[in-house]
Amino acid sequence: MSTPSIDPFNAPLPEVLQKLAEGLLASGTALAIFTPDDALHYASADFRDIYAVQDGAQTFSSIMRHCFDARVGPLIEAEDIEPWLAMANAKRRSQANRKFEIDLLDGRWMWASETTFAGGWILLMIADCTFVKAKEFHLKSARDAAIVASETDYLTGLLNRGAMMKRFGDLIESGVVSGEVFSVVLIDLDHFKAINDRFGHQAGDEVLRHFADAARATLRGADLFGRIGGEEFLLIMPKATEDQALKVLKRLQNELRVQTIPMNDVILRYTFSAGVAQWQATKTLDSLYREADQALYAAKHAGRDQVRVA
Repeated sequence: MSTPSIDPFNAPLPEVLQKLAEGLLASGTALAIFTPDDALHYASADFRDIYAVQDGAQTFSSIMRHCFDARVGPLIEAEDIEPWLAMANAKRRSQANRKFEIDLLDGRWMWASETTFAGGWILLMIADCTFVKAKEFHLKSARDAAIVASETDYLTGLLNRGAMMKRFGDLIESGVVSGEVFSVVLIDLDHFKAINDRFGHQAGDEVLRHFADAARATLRGADLFGRIGGEEFLLIMPKATEDQALKVLKRLQNELRVQTIPMNDVILRYTFSAGVAQWQATKTLDSLYREADQALYAAKHAGRDQVRVA
């Protein structure tokens, strides 16, 4: 014998409300009802647990004051609860339907839905969204890690060619607007092929890493530095004239002259050549890069271990 069907559009309202309430409570949604004067009229077990609601008559303000004093429930970033309460009370009943996130002190994230009815009654429903937020955080972390990996030279940990050229272009665009000076430096390690041929590629890799570390320790904090080819590096120096760039490069040269790389039974030393070009409003990325490259060629032609200005 089949079960009689129920018309869902004409079911008795008290029965529908009862089923809705039972379903919400069974789902783990925390429920609370506040009167127009903000007295707590009803609180589900989950709501009482989240807010550590005390026995006896309670109001929204008394619940929040207890959470603040006992350091339980929601994260309240305030030194004094009263200004925070004034701000929170100003938001309550400001909209018919209001949704917001609640961070709990125990690390959970909650999603709250506040419905204000005619006469000022409030229904507050709170659902645990920790899993969703954690997944969102991990996805963002994975995305950020992928972006970093795509912009990083695997051997030295410096920015790679693509990342450097993008930042180069960005600086050109901002320079056109602001007029701020900056300098570009192309660097080439001297006789690098000979190092690879004599000592092997492992030694070459060690030289590249050593140079990257030495440059990081010497360059200014705002400087952008990356490996753009085998033994070629690009240095972008915001707000630096060519004279300021020369001083920094001189420090790097002096630093390398007192450093050595032990390589089996050999003490390895190396130098670099560099070309410097200063940006002016009439210069494009291509023309500025070409000027730095020509200056680098002049430095190498002059005997290497030199810095030349375009």
